[in-house]
Amino acid sequence: METNLLKQLVMASGTSGDEQEIREILYRELVNKADEITFDGLGSFIARKGSKGPKVTIIGHMDEVGFIVKYISEDGFLSFDTVGSWWNQSMLNHRVEIRTKTGKVAGIIGSIAPHALSEADKARPMEHDAMFIDIGADSAEMVAEMGVAVGDFVCPEPNFAELTQDRILGKALDNRAGCALVAELFKRCENGEITLYAVATVQEEVGLRGAQTSAEAIAPDIAIVIDTMVAGDTPGFDWIKFPLKLGSGAALALFDKRYIPHQKLKQDLVDMARNMAEPLQFCTMKTGATDGGRYNVMGGGRPVVAFCLPTRYLHANSSMISRSDYDSLATLLDHFLATYNAEKHAAICRYIG
Repeated sequence: METNLLKQLVMASGTSGDEQEIREILYRELVNKADEITFDGLGSFIARKGSKGPKVTIIGHMDEVGFIVKYISEDGFLSFDTVGSWWNQSMLNHRVEIRTKTGKVAGIIGSIAPHALSEADKARPMEHDAMFIDIGADSAEMVAEMGVAVGDFVCPEPNFAELTQDRILGKALDNRAGCALVAELFKRCENGEITLYAVATVQEEVGLRGAQTSAEAIAPDIAIVIDTMVAGDTPGFDWIKFPLKLGSGAALALFDKRYIPHQKLKQDLVDMARNMAEPLQFCTMKTGATDGGRYNVMGGGRPVVAFCLPTRYLHANSSMISRSDYDSLATLLDHFLATYNAEKHAAICRYIG
């Protein structure tokens, strides 16, 4: 794991629709390693290396769940909408960062102190519509002077920590961890028999939009998606529904709401992991989707497989991953990319015989 790259990505703002800081980091990281860097019409980042053989694409989405300012009251408080999926109880009293045209402004999602709540109120989760962001302003005029306007994007306050040798805690590991790994794999790969694309998609959290536009722009021959998935190894989880554990290897997604992996490609990677003695977990997800759910169908379709890093506390202010899971997946995919060629591609794409 290139920890410094991951930290840069985590500490940057990148709510869906406002991914500019992530694009800039990835551009600086890969501009001297790529033969070409382009962007699709929505702004997804596309780096290319090589120009012959099957077009192999590795994908991670660069956006994170966040908020958008929708109203500013006369007394200086901000009303907001969620961008992506949030649980109300994950939001209250957390610090946030507003990205304005002139800079960044700190704030907090405010709440009523428990002293002012009845016992019945305390037992009920607060509704999103009752929440607000406090930036310390006394009036709408002061909010404007601070540079904040309706339509500005908001994300949780950036944070990053290496808790142990194996555990990383940080904002937006969904899916900055995938972006970091895509960049690392792209830099390492020197296989002249493939055309390799590294893609960081926009707006995954609001409907896999950048996956659709980037797939149309590239028309790849195969696609490997790297994302995150719920780890069920903390108190309160049903381990049958959520079997993933941190430190037990990356997960191969067998099914989600919009994706089923290509069976030959999946089996090739499962066999490769077994031969390399790399741990591999398996998971399904009925209530969400990865970018695989667009790459698998756009432009006539192609073999697609999605890998996910088990992650605690998804879609919250901070989440947690395992360095060993990340490194194991990097080793597996590095070998896959180094050994892929036209002959192997033809075998995977053969549906009869």
